[in-house]
Amino acid sequence: MAPGILALSGCSSPAPKTEPGVADTGPAKQETPKVAEKPAPKPEAPKLVFEKPEHVRGIYLTAWSAGRTKKMENVDALLKKTELNSVVIDIRDSGIMYFKTPLELAEKSGAHQVAVVKPKELMKFLSERRIYPIARVACFRDNFVPKRFPDLAVRKADGSLWRDRAGNTWLDPYNRKNWDYLGAIVDFALDLGFPEIQLDYVRFPSEGKSSTQRFAGKKTYPDAKAQHQDVIASFATFIADRVHKRGALLSADVFGIISSSKSDQGIGQELEKVAAPFDLICPMVYPSHYARGEYGIADPNSSPYAIVKKSLVDYRKRLPKTHIRPWLQDFSLGYKYGKAEVQAQIKAAMEQGYQEYLLWNPANRYTAEAVIDNSKLVKPASATSAASR
Repeated sequence: MAPGILALSGCSSPAPKTEPGVADTGPAKQETPKVAEKPAPKPEAPKLVFEKPEHVRGIYLTAWSAGRTKKMENVDALLKKTELNSVVIDIRDSGIMYFKTPLELAEKSGAHQVAVVKPKELMKFLSERRIYPIARVACFRDNFVPKRFPDLAVRKADGSLWRDRAGNTWLDPYNRKNWDYLGAIVDFALDLGFPEIQLDYVRFPSEGKSSTQRFAGKKTYPDAKAQHQDVIASFATFIADRVHKRGALLSADVFGIISSSKSDQGIGQELEKVAAPFDLICPMVYPSHYARGEYGIADPNSSPYAIVKKSLVDYRKRLPKTHIRPWLQDFSLGYKYGKAEVQAQIKAAMEQGYQEYLLWNPANRYTAEAVIDNSKLVKPASATSAASR
């Protein structure tokens, strides 16, 4: 694991203690479904209108929250009384498919855990209330497909499944069958009417012993000399092409710390290269995720303004023409977070000219008083890098 990247990393909803219907019996020889052989039937296209706000300011919602009428009414009330206007909703995380899809690979691997039973009603609800929805698709971390179809997984030299320190299995980014599967999931979200797709875990695995990772997909990958960062950039372009053909936007979550490194951190996220295919980048600059002493700050977690400012200064220097929409922390982990801490991060972002932000809280409980109206919190340093596309 690269210095500065903690084990608690990336945007992810809490993994279930057990995975219904999936027995971890090790690699079992099964025929892999041919994902791209026949296009999946498309759901009936809803008549929706989603206008992108001038400045997207949103919150993360699990699919379980999005699938509950009462919860969504509370979310609507929160947005009405604050400057918030957008929601990021899980379509897939850790391999779990939260919407019922016709995808054979998801069905055969037992990945469906349907949280949004009536997706058309959800999208209609959001459209009528002028809430901008973003579909989150977590990519290569997957606790279902690898156990049923190990030929698609990152493995060890003995053929067994490679796992990170938390026990998660991963899809092999070199294997183009996995690209087709993830592309089909993105298509499904677009068919539902989402105007923006946000990729998470668009990287190689970390939080584990990388020297034991084996990628069988290298044998059939078109470029035998491709490095991790090349594969991730090519995958992102592959997804971007299909998203842009549908007139939608593509964003990506990346580690906050990669702005301070010229390497790819061993996960394929070399900043300039990974950013190129996307319409915007969402660095996860959660103060709790930075190691003590990072950027010369003794305790980043208790210094939200300082650490977010330091990180975003680097993003602005390295990606001056890229639209940046940072993920900010609205949860407590080792240090109590409230209005002051949330606003400190927003202030740091605005000072770098970034008018957009997303708030992350895995429990979906947000500090309303921190986001009532931050228009006078600070005068932006520049409008150039914050201009909406």
